[in-house]
Amino acid sequence: MAYTLSDPFRSLRVVLRLCGAAGLTIGALFLLWPAPSLIAWMGLGVGPLWPLRLAGAGLLTLGLFYLLVSTERAVGLSALVTCAIGNGLPAVLVVVAYLQRQMAGFSWPAQLAMLILFVIWLIGAVAPLRFLRAPYPD
Repeated sequence: MAYTLSDPFRSLRVVLRLCGAAGLTIGALFLLWPAPSLIAWMGLGVGPLWPLRLAGAGLLTLGLFYLLVSTERAVGLSALVTCAIGNGLPAVLVVVAYLQRQMAGFSWPAQLAMLILFVIWLIGAVAPLRFLRAPYPD
């Protein structure tokens, strides 16, 4: 679908595509990356990786959802709320983990990746808020 310059959701579509691409990338990384190199890259201790693999599955699903929603003619209220919460919760978790110094063991590339992800998640959590009060066509 070709969008015009008068598309009211244009900025939101850009944010949804950015969050979708980030979710797909990180989700695929967490799901498919071999365990020994993932542990070394993130600076994690040896332990079960199923929570990280589960988080990867969730991020992959959310990323696909964001990309699909960005192609719809009108972005609905349920998609806006899902985008705000789905990006806000990981952003809050990153801040809490940082304040509790749980990221101190990460390697510098992992810390840089978490900073970039935090900024993307924060943008993805704030961008839909301006569209929550707008009237929606049925």
